[in-house]
Amino acid sequence: MKVLANRLRPYMQKIISVEQTAFISGRCITDSVLLVKEILHSFKSSRFNKQAFMLKADITKAFDKLDWEFLRYAMLTLNVPTKIVDLMLYSFKNAKVTIQINGTGDGFIKPTRGLRQGCPMSPYCFIMVMEMLTRKLKQAQSMGHIQGVKLAQTCPILTHVIYADDLILLGNATGDEVQQMSNIMENFANVSGLMINPVKSKLWFSKKCSDQAMQSVKDGLRADLAGQEERYLGVILAHSNSAKKTGNLLLEKLKAKLSGWRSNMLSHAGRLVLIKSVLMSVPVYFMSAELLPKGLIRQMDSLIAKFFWGKSDQARYMSFVAWAKICRSTDIGGLGVRNLNLFGEALFLKLVWDLMSNGNKMWVHVCKSKYYSNLGFWRANNVVGASSLWRHAVKMRDFFKENVKWQIASGENIPVLSQPWYQQWKTTTLATRQDRKKTVAEVFEFEAEMWNSEELVRMLGGQAHQFITNNVQKPVRVTGFKDKLIWSHTKSGEYLVKEGYECLVKANLPQLIEVQWKYTWEWKNIAPKIRIFLWRLLSNGLPLAQNMHHRIQAISPMCMRCREENEFATHCFFFCQGSKMVWFGGNLGIRTENLPLNIGEAVEYITHGMSEENVRSFCYTLWEIWLARNEVLFQNKRFDPRAVCAKARASMHTVNPEHREISSPQDNGYTMTYEFGAQDYQVIVDASWDTSHMAGVAYLIYQGGRLIKLGMKKHTVQDPFHAEAMAVQEAINEIQQLLLQDDNHRRVQFYSDCLNLVVALEEECMDNLPSWRARPLIVGIINQLNSLRGRILLQHVNREAVKPAHDMANQARRCGSSYNGLPMASLMCELGIGMRLDPKFFQQVLERPP
Repeated sequence: MKVLANRLRPYMQKIISVEQTAFISGRCITDSVLLVKEILHSFKSSRFNKQAFMLKADITKAFDKLDWEFLRYAMLTLNVPTKIVDLMLYSFKNAKVTIQINGTGDGFIKPTRGLRQGCPMSPYCFIMVMEMLTRKLKQAQSMGHIQGVKLAQTCPILTHVIYADDLILLGNATGDEVQQMSNIMENFANVSGLMINPVKSKLWFSKKCSDQAMQSVKDGLRADLAGQEERYLGVILAHSNSAKKTGNLLLEKLKAKLSGWRSNMLSHAGRLVLIKSVLMSVPVYFMSAELLPKGLIRQMDSLIAKFFWGKSDQARYMSFVAWAKICRSTDIGGLGVRNLNLFGEALFLKLVWDLMSNGNKMWVHVCKSKYYSNLGFWRANNVVGASSLWRHAVKMRDFFKENVKWQIASGENIPVLSQPWYQQWKTTTLATRQDRKKTVAEVFEFEAEMWNSEELVRMLGGQAHQFITNNVQKPVRVTGFKDKLIWSHTKSGEYLVKEGYECLVKANLPQLIEVQWKYTWEWKNIAPKIRIFLWRLLSNGLPLAQNMHHRIQAISPMCMRCREENEFATHCFFFCQGSKMVWFGGNLGIRTENLPLNIGEAVEYITHGMSEENVRSFCYTLWEIWLARNEVLFQNKRFDPRAVCAKARASMHTVNPEHREISSPQDNGYTMTYEFGAQDYQVIVDASWDTSHMAGVAYLIYQGGRLIKLGMKKHTVQDPFHAEAMAVQEAINEIQQLLLQDDNHRRVQFYSDCLNLVVALEEECMDNLPSWRARPLIVGIINQLNSLRGRILLQHVNREAVKPAHDMANQARRCGSSYNGLPMASLMCELGIGMRLDPKFFQQVLERPP
């Protein structure tokens, strides 16, 4: 079934309507939530003057009651191949189940309907059945049997919203429409087996809906009004204070998680793992649909901080490092815990990105119709009574002006006045209707390859015209190359929450600098609890006597071991008489009298130039000194330097599961051989790139297995994918010259170890490129290949197969070497390249699986 599911997955987006947002790539659960919230916002607005209803329909036992014959009909209607349909139904009809009672099964039951929970095909089967309901509702609307709901003048007509089996029905609050809707649902239930439970279904009505109309709908649909705490897909739909109610729900979820844990039974490293993996994931779903109040986020931070520092079941706790510092990255002294306030903004920015760039989502169409259908997203302002989604989107819009750019192709999809297509772009309030519709392509003269100066000066002014002329990329009309809005901080050009969060952190914490002891996180073979202990030590976050005295005056700041000085970090671990004896008598033989007073400087002074083994010994010795110090304080034991040294040596050699070596998986690619003609060409290409953005590209051209030409060159590029594409382009430019002189129509086989590049060139698809900067280059290569289509083949190979080209690319990058021509003996000897293609080469070729 998994094989069948994998085969169907790429086609689901094409056959399932946009109203269904479940189990389909590119759609998510928040799309349905946002759409329903916008519908309810319009219902509560006095500007919406229609009498309308929204029904949240509960489908009873959806997976268990699905009729198999209707499933067959649905799949065949959607043009699923008959062979696949027969295979799936065969697996359903021939399955047997048993019921276990007290661990033992008693006989088998042969089901006659329903889908198995957990089966990879079940979700796809179910949404294909629900697609039949979608088509029936759309057909009824197009024939005028039902009217649906239109929230704005240019808004699409809405009749329903679906996420899997969570169904929302929309319509006018009239008796005829309710009757038609009831008939459609009743007929669908009869043929599919999916029945609506009216007891669990709930109704909402628009503000202008009369009491008589409401009663008529309630009677016709046999459903009750929704309460203030009613949820849809887990989110509270109350129009007023929904964010506050969602926040309270989140607080209860966090408290429920924490109630089952006891922080005093876990090390700080264990608590940190639970915070990052469990607690930080609890609010993600809710925060992805709306911004939560900062006061509620502070309460969540307080709950999590209490768990990290103290006992989650106690009201008071003592924090030795501010939570804001813990939420910083390790480079600037934190533990890498998410800042929930900034992370919530990063999640919300994803919605703003959708409003700017993704017009295929239904909630985006609705927002565009309600708020910026005429002026465009960048010029629209806040309006009175707008939804919280739009109000916050307008506030956060300026963040994108500094971080997005348009990659101009033809310019036909970029309005001059309503899109930030150049760096100094500003919104313009006064403009004629014709100027608002003008695109970048209309202010550029393609034949003369120059900007229309008169139009630019008239529309944007002389200063903007001068900047555009000198700095903006000129539009080009190339097949397959389209204008695209680019998020400049990712290789793909798409907004990602991770990069958005990092940008927000940098914008909000610009003055912070890297801590001098950040290198401690790079030390190997250190147990997690020791790492967190080191962080607490270097952050002055240990409950030393002096730190405790600052918080509670009754506690003495004196060291309990020597009773000579205040107990601060360097005294406790290096200057106290017992600690001195440990260091001098241990494996490292360190004298600590002349160390710096600052603990960070002292650690750096000791560990500078140390071997990995000595660094481990140093860390575990610190840990054992701390444990021995606590035994003196709380158990009245004597501080024994010999015992501390012995325990440090024993702890150091304890096996740490975190650092067990894991064998790398073997390459399971298919191997093949290629029989080429005696005079065919073979081209091996590769690139070498480093973080300084310097790249070397190289190619070797063989004819019948004999090297006839090679080339290498140095370039400056932003990422390795771009470098690989440049290597292919250099080789194609050279091979074109050879093919122009060739009258025998010889074939050319290109070999590259970059799978993404081979796929992009074969499928002529630029949707998922690893680098948005390479898009113009890829388009140019595709056009070159199309002009030679039928003579050039592309093949993905492993890295060993392109080693000669890789060595040449390395040489070009490191030494700046450049060469293009026939193979020279001296060059071949220097690079270690033979004149003929290695016979083992084609044993290394990897065929890309379909």
